[in-house]
Amino acid sequence: MDNIYNNSISDFLSETEQYIEQIDDLTLETAAELYDLLDDAAQAATVSIKEIDPEQRVTICNWQDIVLERIVDELPPFDNSGSYSRIFSPAMHFSKRWDNVELMKDCGLVGYMLSQEINATPVMFFGTKPEDYPYLSILPQMEMIYNDSDPELADAYIEHLKSSYKEMDILLFYGMYTHSVGYLNKYRNLRPDGKVYCGLDMNSFWMETTPWNSKPARGFAKQCDIIATSCRQMRDALNRRPDVHFPCRWFTNGFYNPTGVPVIADPELKENVILTVGRIGTYQKNNEELLTAFAAASGVLEGWSLRFVGTIEPEFHSYIDNYFIEHPYLKDKVIFTGPIADKVELYNEYAKAKVFALTSRQEGGTPNVYAEALHHGCKFVASDFDAADDITNYGQLGAKYRLGDIDALHNALIEVCSGADKDTMRNYIPIALKHAAKYYDWSRNAKKLAYMLFN
Repeated sequence: MDNIYNNSISDFLSETEQYIEQIDDLTLETAAELYDLLDDAAQAATVSIKEIDPEQRVTICNWQDIVLERIVDELPPFDNSGSYSRIFSPAMHFSKRWDNVELMKDCGLVGYMLSQEINATPVMFFGTKPEDYPYLSILPQMEMIYNDSDPELADAYIEHLKSSYKEMDILLFYGMYTHSVGYLNKYRNLRPDGKVYCGLDMNSFWMETTPWNSKPARGFAKQCDIIATSCRQMRDALNRRPDVHFPCRWFTNGFYNPTGVPVIADPELKENVILTVGRIGTYQKNNEELLTAFAAASGVLEGWSLRFVGTIEPEFHSYIDNYFIEHPYLKDKVIFTGPIADKVELYNEYAKAKVFALTSRQEGGTPNVYAEALHHGCKFVASDFDAADDITNYGQLGAKYRLGDIDALHNALIEVCSGADKDTMRNYIPIALKHAAKYYDWSRNAKKLAYMLFN
């Protein structure tokens, strides 16, 4: 393959396709060489993005992610040799402090799991005060730096950078925001040798409204080693844009179980439950659509219940009251549990559910709750937001419907629930768990990110 890249990008893709088709038969050495060639091609396509067909960059980055899946399970243990000892995750978006729940989302788990893989120390900053972070007890290696200054923290972040940059070997960002653009520029001036990963908290709306061709956006992209999104549709959409000046990769929000209690995905223990987990009643989550469709389908779905887990927005309580006035027969079938912070208790909710519903108007990629539900063997019903095809794996794991179409959601619920009897779930769960282990496991994802950053 040594001479493939001497040709044009188009010729390179034509000659490389045979290796992608035979990916499972390639040796680790050949696959690693192919990965490097694709990396060079992605950079070349980005430099020439206005002169080439952008679909070429789409193909290159997709193939690179496919090759990484081939490589990751055969990699030897990572040899850090002490070069990268600390991983820092600043809460730079809107210059804020971390919330406890974010420790168990990608914001906390990317750094935490990467630290396990490369034998480093994960550090999150800033926090409010120790008692606000009960999840630190289940993430024992995690360090939190606290700051009790005024709500506006931009200056505090810069002061911390000036005093601590020498130990900030790896920097992790979650989205490209105004504060993070300036911060990264200062970091690179101090640590040109550091490694930087940015996971874009991205959906179609944000993509369309981001000035990708602006000097700040281009400068930010240039100073990151890896930029990724958590769903393939957004990865491809970004790579398709001539004004995006970086190759975008796919890096999912995985699942990590810190409880010590085994995850249960047993068809014998599952009940006729449709579950949703999140901030109940927000505009984004669109829970009223699920409630309306369930009421319409309840006559067919006899014996099924609908469970909402999460904090209920204050203004949504009146909607719930009116819902039960209109549908009093559903009071025993529609349950609002409130928030469940204890992970063992939360995982029990997933273990009992057969179907997980996501009726969101939009998400920042693939929501964290998806991986939790997938590892517990749930089927899925999802609105057609950006990550819907990832969530259903193009229909293998469930059904998607057109947002706002109550009849379509009604039909999807009936279709998926009717296909969730015990025998069907016995066949389905191994398929779901195989998909979960390959794409949505934080330990495996950490190996991928280590390879992306340090290869």
